[in-house]
Amino acid sequence: MKMRVPDKAHTKIRTAIFAVLIAVALVIPSRICEPAIFSAGPKIGRGEAVIPFVTKDLNGNEINLADYIGQKAILLDFWSIYCGPCVEEMPTLIGLYDKYNDMGLEVFGISLDSRFNARRLGKFVESYEHEIPYPIIHDAQSEIRRLYGVNTLPTAILVDKDGNVDLFFMGFSEAELDAAIWQVLQ
Repeated sequence: MKMRVPDKAHTKIRTAIFAVLIAVALVIPSRICEPAIFSAGPKIGRGEAVIPFVTKDLNGNEINLADYIGQKAILLDFWSIYCGPCVEEMPTLIGLYDKYNDMGLEVFGISLDSRFNARRLGKFVESYEHEIPYPIIHDAQSEIRRLYGVNTLPTAILVDKDGNVDLFFMGFSEAELDAAIWQVLQ
């Protein structure tokens, strides 16, 4: 015998399912910004030598971090297109790049979006409301993230001109980052 669900009960069930789906949709995208999403912890701290890496940016240009050590201060910005705070901080990072690049700061945006999102990342960068003047690296396999033990997004690692970590900052504070960059460039 086929059971028939009354209209009122059917509506309540559909409403409950819809509410659960909405709740899941709101929670899952924000998880990428939570500290527990990655198992590794910071592997490099203040005063330690930065570990160089070689990779390519979104335009296919080779980036060898060793080429910048001893020449420029370096800001590594770990982010994702799915991390709201990461995207919100981008205009500030662009401003800091514009303010300090001529004084010797190089910025690298390191996207932790998965390999399945390479096209989406490229489209995001191309269509972003502000031109991003610094190289964007797609760390789809999390090799650079694991190298430094980044476990929270956004994370900024500021390296002085001698190649030593000056700041490993999880989260974002424009004032703190600006002050740290200024100090490193003096």
